[in-house]
Amino acid sequence: MIAAWLLQAVLNPQETPHLQLKTSAARATAAPEETVTLRLDVTPKPKMHVYAPGQDGYIAIQLTLTDGAFTARKAKYPAGEKYVMPALNETQLVYAAPFSITQAITLTPAASGTLHIKGSVRYQACDDTVCYLPRTVPVEWTLTVASPRL
Repeated sequence: MIAAWLLQAVLNPQETPHLQLKTSAARATAAPEETVTLRLDVTPKPKMHVYAPGQDGYIAIQLTLTDGAFTARKAKYPAGEKYVMPALNETQLVYAAPFSITQAITLTPAASGTLHIKGSVRYQACDDTVCYLPRTVPVEWTLTVASPRL
């Protein structure tokens, strides 16, 4: 199972000026009505951080999936790290080290063939002195839908 996560992640890294993003799935093949966990590995570049969910007044990183032949559960984010912003005298929860967002999906009974699960990641990255404009980056996972189990 771990090999499937690693193989897909190595094959699809995506770079922005602030982050590296890699998508993977717990399994490459699933039958209709089965649940699969999708994973997005996020690595902030040196001196960068992004905001964890639950911050007032800041744009937290957010994974959103577009509609498809699946039902999505709520994405799971790790706990953020406390970060003191001296210039503003504020403490916020951020991600400055690599982290993963996971989201379980259940394939619909009608799912078939190759399923391209598309979505986006919205975030605002900051370094020690500058907060950059928010960005939205497309992400995608590919699953093969197997015949339903009888």
